[in-house]
Amino acid sequence: MEKVIARVVVVLDKSGSMEHQYKNGDVQRAMDKMLPIALMFDDDGELDTWAFAEKAIHLSEISLDNINGYLTKEHKGWKKWNIGIVNNEPCVMQEIMDIYYGSKLPVYVIFISDGGIYKKAPIKKIIIESSRYPIFWQFVGIGGSNYGILEELDEMEGRMVDNASFFSIDNINSLSDEELYEKLLNEFPIWLKEASSKGIIKK
Repeated sequence: MEKVIARVVVVLDKSGSMEHQYKNGDVQRAMDKMLPIALMFDDDGELDTWAFAEKAIHLSEISLDNINGYLTKEHKGWKKWNIGIVNNEPCVMQEIMDIYYGSKLPVYVIFISDGGIYKKAPIKKIIIESSRYPIFWQFVGIGGSNYGILEELDEMEGRMVDNASFFSIDNINSLSDEELYEKLLNEFPIWLKEASSKGIIKK
């Protein structure tokens, strides 16, 4: 991983069930712990960032300069992101795929959600289609339930390569940096090798 350079994308669930986790600081804490790891192999030190609920919103890039208190400052703070309250993962996933499908660098997407996922067929379709592109989806569950199809990723058929992984965190504060690093980068290096061998990532 020391030699890997990638585009890193962050996706934040902002549906109604996440409000408590925004209010108590869990989402910001998760970002504070995860994103410095991602910044180590990001191509330009800025993480392209989206939030979603019913609709998707493209936020300012996250860097070490603005990560502190990002959620309370960005677009006048998370409470002002007027994007609805229901889960619609496909809207943001499709947007990301449409933007990055032709990337010359591998794209590592950190997708933070508390679950409540019910659009199984559209999500599956996007993951299968994007397996032909240089995009890896790392889904991270924080303090939620009903992760649905995300817990079935390893059994999903029809893909060129296994391009997605999922793990959940019950309590972000109880996880050491080493454990989190291991979880975040568990399957990504395997995907890099497979995607390179099949020409999905251009050398």
